[in-house]
Amino acid sequence: MSEAEPYEDRTSGGGIGPRIREARRAAGLSVRELARRVNVSASHISQVERGLSSFSVPVLYTVAAELGVPMDSVFDGPQDTVTDLSEAALDGAEPLVASGIVQRRSQRPVITMGSGLQWHRLTARPSEDCEFLEVRYPPGANSSDDGSFIRHQGWEYGVIIEGSLTVEVGFEKSLLKPGDAINFDSSTPHRFSNDTGSVVRAVWFVRDRADGAGNTGPHSERGHGPH
Repeated sequence: MSEAEPYEDRTSGGGIGPRIREARRAAGLSVRELARRVNVSASHISQVERGLSSFSVPVLYTVAAELGVPMDSVFDGPQDTVTDLSEAALDGAEPLVASGIVQRRSQRPVITMGSGLQWHRLTARPSEDCEFLEVRYPPGANSSDDGSFIRHQGWEYGVIIEGSLTVEVGFEKSLLKPGDAINFDSSTPHRFSNDTGSVVRAVWFVRDRADGAGNTGPHSERGHGPH
């Protein structure tokens, strides 16, 4: 990692909790009912909402889908950074930043998972049909805390910026190095891991495919692909 771009754990998974609680209440679900639907304990959901624990990546996808919210709406960080352009101009703010066209690095909302995996959202506003992210894998990190495969609706595109990432899609495995790219159907069981001693950085774009019921959240579950 170069000195110009140090790896910083600027946030914690605790910031996810209040947004999960807000979305759950908006959906009219009790903690116990949400726990039943996503197949985790009610106490675990309660701990996440209070900032005492975090969801694994597969569970977070499933919770977001069950609550009918886009994944990036639960990111930790400033959520209401977009203001009226004319108002921003009067205040002397930079118009492209104020309107959400430009996002400064310091303003990125972030999710940090239990393994240290970080998702940095690269858009000022959450989007219902796509996710544009910088993903950071510290040494030893996996795309799911327990090493399980993930699958969800959509299509993924990624390019490695720094480090080497082991990717498994279906029954196949490959090592991606800086400049290497990947794209695949997200419904195929997949997992990624950093098996090196250096941080991996990648830019990821996930395009969602809405179902017939109009729910644009990711429909996710633990994959049962090869381990």
